[in-house]
Amino acid sequence: MDEEAKPTGITYEEAIEAAKQGGSVTFEGREARVVGFDSKSSIDEPNTSRLTLDLGDEYLVIVGHFWGGEFIEERRQAPFSGPP
Repeated sequence: MDEEAKPTGITYEEAIEAAKQGGSVTFEGREARVVGFDSKSSIDEPNTSRLTLDLGDEYLVIVGHFWGGEFIEERRQAPFSGPP
């Protein structure tokens, strides 16, 4: 696993259900509403997923992948922007 990658404690099932129902997940010790969940797979790249979270005072996009059912964060970016 990449040094920058870190487990979030968010499972695939939690992310899918929260995205479908406008629900929340626990992220870094606080409730965060899931406002978007996108996942893509490619032959040339590992499967990539993007979670858009409403933290109450800001929105955050987390880019990463699922490993063993848990979302692993690779990087963060501001919502509505492209990769750095």
